[in-house]
Amino acid sequence: MSQTVYTNYWQNRIGNIRKEHGSYKTEEEAIAGIKAWWELHKENHKHVQYNRTNSGALEIVYDDKNYVYRIEKRTIEGALPKRTYRLKKAGEVESLRGKYNLNKESFLFDELPEPIRDRLILAMADIQKARSHVYDKDGRLIRGLEDKVILKNNSSFKNKIPNLNI
Repeated sequence: MSQTVYTNYWQNRIGNIRKEHGSYKTEEEAIAGIKAWWELHKENHKHVQYNRTNSGALEIVYDDKNYVYRIEKRTIEGALPKRTYRLKKAGEVESLRGKYNLNKESFLFDELPEPIRDRLILAMADIQKARSHVYDKDGRLIRGLEDKVILKNNSSFKNKIPNLNI
């Protein structure tokens, strides 16, 4: 069964980079996803412009015309990714923390407060994508869960720059 969705892309026009953030049932939800991302990252863009392109896409220009969000209408087969979830049990969380060697400043999705989890689900539109990252206490991405961490000076960690595709 096919359905029409609205997919968010972040684009860096200078480096010709395009990253998919998520797909939504409506364009309004897609815009809300972008705003949730900005909220999580404490970004306050004052001069946001919403421009409709000839192809029908909505481009959201913020701060610099070289960096934009683009919402494109497209047809997909099947359902959108799942957004609902049940929290993992304490034992599961502790097991995962040990498996991924997380420090006290790093959090799994299930450890974050509910309002932050809600914002992440809105921003990413996919529970699997949300659970595949490590966050700080405010819900900002630190790294992908499977990304390697490099030990530096035997006392602190430095993250490899991940390709988050968020």
